Amino acid sequence: MSDTDPGATLIVGLHGVLDRHPWIDRVSAEFDLEEDVFSLAVKRASAYAWSSTVLTDRPAENLWDHNDADGDWTQDGQVRQLAWLQSSLPRPSNTPGKRQRARRLPVLPVITVLSDALRRVGTVRLTGTHALVPLHRAGDARVELAEVADWFALADPSGAASLTVTVSALPSANLGARAAEIRDAALERTYGHLAVEPLKPVTVQTPGLARPLAGVVQAEGLRRALAYRCEAREWSTDVAAWATEVFADSVRAVTGLSGPVIVTVSPDV
Repeated sequence: MSDTDPGATLIVGLHGVLDRHPWIDRVSAEFDLEEDVFSLAVKRASAYAWSSTVLTDRPAENLWDHNDADGDWTQDGQVRQLAWLQSSLPRPSNTPGKRQRARRLPVLPVITVLSDALRRVGTVRLTGTHALVPLHRAGDARVELAEVADWFALADPSGAASLTVTVSALPSANLGARAAEIRDAALERTYGHLAVEPLKPVTVQTPGLARPLAGVVQAEGLRRALAYRCEAREWSTDVAAWATEVFADSVRAVTGLSGPVIVTVSPDV
């Protein structure tokens, strides 16, 4: 069963420039298709067996339950919030006699579904991502993140990219005072394959994001608290998801914070 408490809400957005396929309108008319971000995301998530809207006698073991999705596909060459998905995170099913471990956040699966949906209708130049993350529903991902770090080392060095990562939280969390500890935690989780340095001031510009970010209602009161310059071997949806989870897990582990935070990732122009 789903936990519908607002604190279980995960929102992920992809930003960039979309050039629709020149044949998309003709094919849509031919087969009477009216696809949008929501419909494409539902289909793709079901194909991966990550989430389903099919009603059955027993609830599906979804990684997330769809709430809403949309995107701005304006064809003007400007950075737009191309796709966003709002979901609720189900509680793991209880097994008598077994201690339940909190699931990792499905950041990569959600970003994969959204990027697949966008690529189905056009070519995409990704300029940034954002995620509203419910930290109290995030399982300890330290070991898993370190284990996959070598995946991101196996990349063409000529594609190296500088990234800006920001974290927003309630001012009462006082994340700024823990910036160095959070950096160290991020380095531990990336096994040295992501260089991380704090940025001052934290109000750095992030032109790769189109505002307002999806989730402004759920993010009310959150303020930019941390900013980091990161050096990665590439810029991709995979790297964006990895960096998002790395910093969410680092904040959770260092501070014990249980409220929502927003993590943004964007390449430096």
